[in-house]
Amino acid sequence: MFGYIKPYKPEMKIKEYDIFKAYYCGLCKELGKKYGQLARFTLNYESAFLAIILSALSDENIDMRLEPCAVHPFSKRPVIRDNEYISYAADMNILLTYYKFQDMKKDEKYLSGTAGSLIFYNQFKKAQARYPEKDSAIKRHLDAQDTLEKQKCSNIDEAAEPFANLMKEILLYPGMTFEESTLTILEYIAYNLGRFIYIIDAYDDMHRDMKTQSYNPILARFGHGIKNENGNFHFPESVEEEIREWVHFNLTFTLSLIDKNFDKLKFRKNRGIIENVVKIGLYKELERIMKGEKKCKTRMKF
Repeated sequence: MFGYIKPYKPEMKIKEYDIFKAYYCGLCKELGKKYGQLARFTLNYESAFLAIILSALSDENIDMRLEPCAVHPFSKRPVIRDNEYISYAADMNILLTYYKFQDMKKDEKYLSGTAGSLIFYNQFKKAQARYPEKDSAIKRHLDAQDTLEKQKCSNIDEAAEPFANLMKEILLYPGMTFEESTLTILEYIAYNLGRFIYIIDAYDDMHRDMKTQSYNPILARFGHGIKNENGNFHFPESVEEEIREWVHFNLTFTLSLIDKNFDKLKFRKNRGIIENVVKIGLYKELERIMKGEKKCKTRMKF
């Protein structure tokens, strides 16, 4: 369900892209330092964005260095080190990774869920010990989502609610104090980001879930398709078009709400990076998925 919140490189200044990479690489190294080298493979755009937006709202001075990288052994890369927001993003990354494996484990077809749960159990316990209240809130929202899925909830907005609340919980870093107005705006943006991710992911997985007859809130609302003579399910073109129009309208409206509230935040740095993600990157992701292109890998290629 991750990999949708990313910058749009063609519209980003070179300096800003270097800073984005520095946060991303800093998070990668932080995951390795705190949770072991395997944890670095769980890195995703959403966790990097979390670190960047929290850092941008703070007064901190970032410590950016050039360091070697195992993936690029012949050149040094910009990296941000010793950053509390990157550290927090790494902890949240591990919590979400573990619960993702736990969710996969429920489906016996995904043996990787059992393996991942075992591999990341100790890392999960470390992150849980650092943020027990965050962990409890994340689990509560995921349990609520699981309940709705078991009930085969056909109300897409209702089905998206738990994940939207989960994103709101994660974005509010307990080490920061915000003015009430800023807090309200952040919660609203995070909620709508979560809603966007949940629904676009459901649309992205719609045909796969139709094939396996798995729960998907879009299928629960619009039907699971018609079975043809080969035993495969498909939608009539009129239904496909109705779904496309519903998803496009709702997610475009959701992005407009994020966009509108983003302009109210007072960033102390890196505004251009976040603006690129929010005002261009998210719309490009929506456009790409609506065209039927599959989600790209969550890790960046530098």
